[in-house]
Amino acid sequence: MRVLDGRQIGAMLDWDTTIGLVAQAMRLVSENETIAPLRWGMHMPAGGMLGMMPGYIARPACFGIKVVNIMPANEGTPYSSHSGCMLLFDAEHGQTLAMLDAGVITALRTAAASALATDLLARDDAEVLTVVGSGEQAAAHAEALCAVRNLREIRVCFRDTGRAGHFFEALRVPDSVAMRAFCDTGAALEGADVVCAVTSSPTPVIDEHMLAPGMHLNLVGACTRDRQEITTAALPLCRYFLDSRASAWDQAGELCAGLEQGVISDTFPRGEIGEVLLGTVSGRRQQSDITVYRSLGVAAQDLVVAQYLYERAVQDNLGTEIPF
Repeated sequence: MRVLDGRQIGAMLDWDTTIGLVAQAMRLVSENETIAPLRWGMHMPAGGMLGMMPGYIARPACFGIKVVNIMPANEGTPYSSHSGCMLLFDAEHGQTLAMLDAGVITALRTAAASALATDLLARDDAEVLTVVGSGEQAAAHAEALCAVRNLREIRVCFRDTGRAGHFFEALRVPDSVAMRAFCDTGAALEGADVVCAVTSSPTPVIDEHMLAPGMHLNLVGACTRDRQEITTAALPLCRYFLDSRASAWDQAGELCAGLEQGVISDTFPRGEIGEVLLGTVSGRRQQSDITVYRSLGVAAQDLVVAQYLYERAVQDNLGTEIPF
């Protein structure tokens, strides 16, 4: 069994590679070449959640499970808000191939998925990015989206702008990008071309009045049906895309609430992002469209990335090999 820690994984993946791997995963999802039981979570008494995501992909054939602890209260501490491990198995004999740092894989593949969706759905001339949230995913998203658009300005919404200096200093983005800190989400969205919501808020942080023609949004932070980052009233204004129909209808809070309230119908989502990649569903049709990518994360993303890391580690003799 090959063991790869977060530092080693980070050194093996650049954004272009990771975005390409996630694109491969999303095609597999939309081609029905995966098995993906719905994510299961155990809420902890003191806050946070233990989440488990098993899955299988047909190309390259493998299966595995990710066990990740989601601890929003860790923001601002030395501890990651997402930590855990991923196990990768070979599909023929079920042998354990690798154990990998799940926190780093989650951060990189989630931001890469948003970057992929942004590349497919945002206007070509998008240059102002607003990130709502200031944790690990906020930093990863700011960096990843620089790989798909020539950004002029990155705005980040903080609960406490006193953290902005340290946050911006740590970002690895082109020197030409201006960076601005906000506390007011509405002000941060005014004039933004792309918005990434990566919060742990239980209630919407974006409402219908904040949207503008031509905007693209990646909704990432709310991963259970009792949470939503956008109001249901905003949904009819948008062309809304999913990573997976099955997980979205079970776990996307605004989608479930919108259907229950009669704001939308079950035909509301335009399709999966993999279908946009495959050309079976159209993405942005005109400059004025408001597009949304609803990211819940799917096991196929983790598996494609993990298999790549395992093969690369074996080829280049990276990580630690443990008899198992």
